[in-house]
Amino acid sequence: MPQEYIPKPRASNHIDRRRVAAEEPILRKRQRLLASVIGLSILILVVVFVLGYTVIFVMPNRELAVRVGDVEYSRGDLVELIRIRQTSAAFTGETFDASSGVFEALQRIVENEIILQSAPSHGITVLEEEVDKQIESTMRPSDRLAGGKSEEQIIRETEEKYLSYLNTIQIDEETHRALVKRSVLREKFRHYIGDTVPSVAEQVHLYRLVIPPASEIDIMLIKFKDAVKGAREPVDLRNAYFRIVREFSVDLPETVRKGGNLGWVARGILPEYEFQFFDLNPGELSEPMADPERQGHLLFFMVAERAPAKELTPIVRDKLKTKALQDWVNDQREKYDVYAVFNSE
Repeated sequence: MPQEYIPKPRASNHIDRRRVAAEEPILRKRQRLLASVIGLSILILVVVFVLGYTVIFVMPNRELAVRVGDVEYSRGDLVELIRIRQTSAAFTGETFDASSGVFEALQRIVENEIILQSAPSHGITVLEEEVDKQIESTMRPSDRLAGGKSEEQIIRETEEKYLSYLNTIQIDEETHRALVKRSVLREKFRHYIGDTVPSVAEQVHLYRLVIPPASEIDIMLIKFKDAVKGAREPVDLRNAYFRIVREFSVDLPETVRKGGNLGWVARGILPEYEFQFFDLNPGELSEPMADPERQGHLLFFMVAERAPAKELTPIVRDKLKTKALQDWVNDQREKYDVYAVFNSE
């Protein structure tokens, strides 16, 4: 007999609402827990990022770099000053030596702060009109570029250049004026201290010879001795030096062309070298010394004549004023509580 067909029961679409209602709180709780975990994870990442950024970039900039008395400068102040000097040099077409720029900026902060704190006791101040004059003289077109232009046009170009300058170096006018004011104050103080520099001083007429390491120094010494033998007058010594320099020296081309002639030199103009030459007698060759600018090369100095009291040229006297200011600042450092850090950080 054929089997009787028994239909299968259809799947029921009925939803157990009581079961769903019971599971909804658990599901919502799991969703809230998951959202909390994700939110906490994001928060931790943000905190780690902020802390890392603060430790690496913010905190070092706030660390003390310079203190002069009660005035403090952070590393950030130092970095900002270097940035301003670098962009300013680029704007004016000058070169900026990054290798020495940090150290020079640090030194300039210390020196300018000492001058700023000392200036009032010496009656030296800088007026706002002097700052205006300095900015105008710096930004004003040269006489060549200003030729044929009206004063109104020159003033307009000066203002436009100044605004372009501020925009390029990315500082506001107030900050720039403060920097200019310190620069003007330093220059006024330099002249004030420089008044102690005499207009007459002992000087020597100096010559220089640069010898490479592989040069035949012995031959040079023999020829030098022969060249100056019997020479007593300055003109004879100058001629002798000229011949020796032109044959053996590898100095700068312009210096070699002039026979090694450095001109009249007073004490303090070449302090790093003067112990080698200032007490030489005319016709005498100095002991060799290492050339700090050319590795392996040797420097020799010669004096053609001496003058116990010779009037200083304006250029030489100006250099001595700068040295006088530097010596004064170095002496004042001992009177101030100066803290300055210059290390790998």
